[in-house]
Formats: sequence, structure tokens, C-alpha cells
Amino acid sequence: MPTKKRTIAAPVAKVWAVLADFPAIATWAPQVSHSSATTEARDGIGAVRRVQVGRIALLETIVDWQPNKLLAYTVEGLPPVAGSVVTTWKLEDGDGQTKTTVSTVVTSRPSPVSRFVGRALGRQLGRAATQMLGGLAAKVEA
Repeated sequence: MPTKKRTIAAPVAKVWAVLADFPAIATWAPQVSHSSATTEARDGIGAVRRVQVGRIALLETIVDWQPNKLLAYTVEGLPPVAGSVVTTWKLEDGDGQTKTTVSTVVTSRPSPVSRFVGRALGRQLGRAATQMLGGLAAKVEA
């Protein structure tokens, strides 16, 4: 489970406002070339966005929504051998700054190939999390 942390020089409400605009991830995540809502709901549990990362199209569905604290979503569209993927963002107030943590849990299927793919995917998603944290910080600190 890759977990990345960064303190962002902005209050929690400002960081949350960017994360809560769920379909707009392409405006701050450098690896996302396009994103859009696929459900009428644009936020809250059950909202879904389509994300284009290179040649891969992903569907991300919010499964936990705690304003100014936590956002978690499933990621679909990866190779089935990878198993299931859930990404969670946690925000903590730090005297006008926001301690931001993003973690991704890859639950591999029980085969050796799936476990190998899951570990490789976890490393790749860890790198992506670092990029997303940087993009989020750049957006809210500007």
C-alpha cells in the first residue's frame, strides 16, 4: 500500500475545495490529460468521474466522503489481473497548513501473477500519488 504525505501551505478548506471538485482532477494532476463527470452527482458517495491517463481510461467512484477530512474512491479500468484499487486522501489541519496523505490499496487476486502485478501497480501508483500531491500543492498554493 503506497502512502505519500505532503504538507501543503494552504488551509484545509482550500485543499478540500480542489479535491471536492471531483471531475476537475485534470486541472491539477499532471498525469491526467482529461477528466469529466459521468454521473449527475459531481461529488459525494456514488459520484463517478472518467479520467484519461495516457492511453488508459479509468472510472473512479467515490466510496467515502467526509468534507474537509477524507475522500476515497475506487479505480476501475486497470487490467483485471491487478485486482481492486482504492485511493484515499486524508486532510489534517496544521495551523493554516494542510497535512495531506494519499494512499492506494491494491487488493490482488490470490494468484502469484496477480500478486506480482499488484506489487508493480502499487509502485506505479505510489509515483502517481507523488505527482498528484505536487500538482495539488501547486494549484492551491498559487
